[in-house]
Amino acid sequence: MIRPVSAALSAILAFGLCGRAGAACDDLVDNLITAKLRPVIEDLDCSVLKDLGVDKKDHKLAGVCYQSTGAISQIRIDTQLHCHGSDQSVVGQVFGKHNVPSVSENVTVEAEARGSDCTVTDVRVKPSGELGKVLANLFDANGKARDALQQALTQACGR
Repeated sequence: MIRPVSAALSAILAFGLCGRAGAACDDLVDNLITAKLRPVIEDLDCSVLKDLGVDKKDHKLAGVCYQSTGAISQIRIDTQLHCHGSDQSVVGQVFGKHNVPSVSENVTVEAEARGSDCTVTDVRVKPSGELGKVLANLFDANGKARDALQQALTQACGR
């Protein structure tokens, strides 16, 4: 069942999710974060791998887990990044569609937010490859993904 946004925000405020301890992921806040981050993650640019002949992206936001422990809230964001060549790429045309290059990387982002005002205070990305480095840039202080995360938390806290 889909609740109107105002009802969802009222539920968040009623349960005090931005300042109360919880042991499990909070589905409501997870969904708010997912809605804001999914388009940013799925649009991650593959151009850093253009020399390999990749021209298509297929990134996924695999999961989000928001947990509030009172003063500090923890957020875990799991991504699956994938860039590949198409039949139209130079490599695809030369070597055939079954031999197009493909690069994948799973990257986890860990963030913290202040429970009192839901402000993102820290974001950690540990990339293992070039795609992860691009994702890390999206979560830096001025990055689109960090901004989307902050917008979701601001919405969740009703500010």
